Amino acid sequence: MNPLNRRSFVRAATIGSASLTLAPLALANDKNDPNRFQIGIQQYTFHRWLGSGKLKHLDYPALAKEKLGITHVEYWSRAFAGRHTDKDYVGELVKRTTDEGMKNVLILVDAKHELDSADPEQRGKSIEEHKGWVDCAQQLGCDAIRVNCRSGGDRKKNLQNAVAGLRPLCDYAKGTSVKLVIEPHGGNSSDPDWLLAAMDEVDRPNAGLLPDFNNFGRYDRYEGVTKCLPFAPAVCAKALRFDEQGNEANTDFYRMLKIVYDSDYSGVITIEFEGRDVDPIEGTLKTKRLIEKTLKAAAA
Repeated sequence: MNPLNRRSFVRAATIGSASLTLAPLALANDKNDPNRFQIGIQQYTFHRWLGSGKLKHLDYPALAKEKLGITHVEYWSRAFAGRHTDKDYVGELVKRTTDEGMKNVLILVDAKHELDSADPEQRGKSIEEHKGWVDCAQQLGCDAIRVNCRSGGDRKKNLQNAVAGLRPLCDYAKGTSVKLVIEPHGGNSSDPDWLLAAMDEVDRPNAGLLPDFNNFGRYDRYEGVTKCLPFAPAVCAKALRFDEQGNEANTDFYRMLKIVYDSDYSGVITIEFEGRDVDPIEGTLKTKRLIEKTLKAAAA
């Protein structure tokens, strides 16, 4: 999602080179494998419905499957309303997904405290806060949680602070299936080379990056996705609006999905629709059709 938009929403709701020691998080053994990619949905797509009560958190998986034909789902931390540490509540979500043949992919975590804060006390609070989300993701069977490192400021100092926040979390998650992935979401985290430097410095096999089609700010989005793909457990296919031909107005999906297809990545390509002009169901289905069409073109 747009980093400024989501940051504003959360505030309102709460008043280099890649390291050779880090192997890619997802590898494609056969680029033409029909099961190589799955289309997913990010819950933030429905943040207005969740905020208004039109959509209940526990009903989200059913909506994804019945209305969208999507079985790979991602979550947004705010939708849990603080119940992510309630194992019975999370267990109900597990029942509503795994019993229905669905896959829980990851949780987008918008924490109260910044993980890369320059203040050690605030950073420590953020680490503890994120541990609860690691536990929640593990219970759900998710592959990752995506985290923010958007404090900005001096590039080198911010990198040190991000490493100081991320590395203990990676160590906490060691032995689980959960990876800690930084999403490009403002500040230095929108710079793909800074993100690669973070991977190099963190130096943990369960650290990763979340390529987002629309979150690299002034940096080239196609280059950003290309550089982040080797560390990606999922890809965020951001869509904001469409032209009359059904193409996304901000991102050339033909070019972007060709980059994804030609890479070693395999796994979930997740829709995150943030448009205001159309219903989120309609916007999601438009994005889904575009992904399917552009992947087909990439394979030709």
